Amino acid sequence: MSEALPQLFMRNSNLDKLPPFALPYGFSLHSHIEGTENNWEGLIERAFEQHYSFEDFIRNGGGYKPEYVLYLSKNGKDIATATAVEKDIFPNEGWFRMVGVDPDARGLGAGRLIVLAALHSLAARGYKTAALSTDDYRIPAINLYYSLGFRPIYTHESHEKRWAAILPRLKTE
Repeated sequence: MSEALPQLFMRNSNLDKLPPFALPYGFSLHSHIEGTENNWEGLIERAFEQHYSFEDFIRNGGGYKPEYVLYLSKNGKDIATATAVEKDIFPNEGWFRMVGVDPDARGLGAGRLIVLAALHSLAARGYKTAALSTDDYRIPAINLYYSLGFRPIYTHESHEKRWAAILPRLKTE
């Protein structure tokens, strides 16, 4: 039986050089409100077509606090989420995870906005760098991360070959 490959990792080495964050008209940003865990689960389920438990998410969350879970809303409806924490595998470095966009909101720039919000949140808390994990098939997300200064981190023997297959597929303009 073959061993499952680990996720890919990326790092932004300079959070001091983030693009500015501004919300377009009709958009708003807010943090998680205790008691609305079902809203997060529904948004993530729509984004990933798979159920994730909020309880499990925060248990593995790297110092979870409600203010670290961000939501982007359009006209009062949550359309994207991301969480900005710290992860044991990259200590003293910002980490963001569970970036999800409602499929009905794709094409509105929601992914970029929520990722920028998470990165600005990390920078405001004093982090100078940020890391993330992703999967090989998430090319649109990897494109977004690359456009915001993230570059591959090679932590497993499989990473070099996998990144060699992915990087030519990115829009690096």
